[in-house]
Amino acid sequence: MYLNPITVDGTTYNFTEDSLKELIKSEITTKKKHEAISNEAQEAYRKLVSTRSKVYDFFSEAFDDGSDEVTVTRDDVNQLLESIGSDVLTTTWSATVEITVTVTGIKATSPEEVEDYITDNIEVSGYDLELHDPDVRVQDIERE
Repeated sequence: MYLNPITVDGTTYNFTEDSLKELIKSEITTKKKHEAISNEAQEAYRKLVSTRSKVYDFFSEAFDDGSDEVTVTRDDVNQLLESIGSDVLTTTWSATVEITVTVTGIKATSPEEVEDYITDNIEVSGYDLELHDPDVRVQDIERE
């Protein structure tokens, strides 16, 4: 059953009761989404204002003595970056690492066969690490 036609801006719409209900539900959903987006935008603006203020205060304090140049420490910069939710400055490091394991229960005919078995079956790897020239060395071979 159609309701009375509705004309908006020169366009006439014909609705059933069910289609009008769906239109109203859609409008309510759209309004809620708009409110959520508006709240997110307001929060983002508050964060932007806070970030600007923190950065300004940092440099204002650094130049407080009236000089045209300033020296800051990495720790001070990292403290500012962390306070505004940014990644901190890092340094790239390298390290030489020694890993010691004891392997038991190897059945072989000679120490050479034991060494070959170990070097063929032990692999050095690291999750999310760049490993260069991993080296597996067998130091001591003893009978059990």
